[in-house]
Amino acid sequence: MIDLKKRLQRTFSIDAMYESLEDALDKDTITVMVKWGRVIAEQFVIKSSQMEEDMADEFLAPYSSALRKMMRAMGHWAVEANQAVRLEWWNRIEQNGKTLYGDRFILPQMEVVLSRLPLGADTQSIIAFIQKLIEAQKAKS
Repeated sequence: MIDLKKRLQRTFSIDAMYESLEDALDKDTITVMVKWGRVIAEQFVIKSSQMEEDMADEFLAPYSSALRKMMRAMGHWAVEANQAVRLEWWNRIEQNGKTLYGDRFILPQMEVVLSRLPLGADTQSIIAFIQKLIEAQKAKS
């Protein structure tokens, strides 16, 4: 019998998610992001439920990498002050979103998103805002 919990732990390492975020965010924000990432990871693992282990690992590998990279980009985008560098992070979020959700996943222009952020929003609020935006775009893809 296939153990989906073990598959989730093996292919979507919580430790790797934490490591990819710890240089940009505080622990509380990382915890919120990792919970969100785990929900996404679980959705992909469920899609692999009828696959043998080797096939599932191959199927899940690009999604695991893209999720970790997207979360890292989100963390860096949320705290970056330089707008040119921030745009690079924004593009990485979208690129990894395309890997996760398909080519129809398109984020709005970064300037539009920045104009919608609440004035003086803290990092955790910014991350929550981006997560909602990604979930909305995911639904459209």
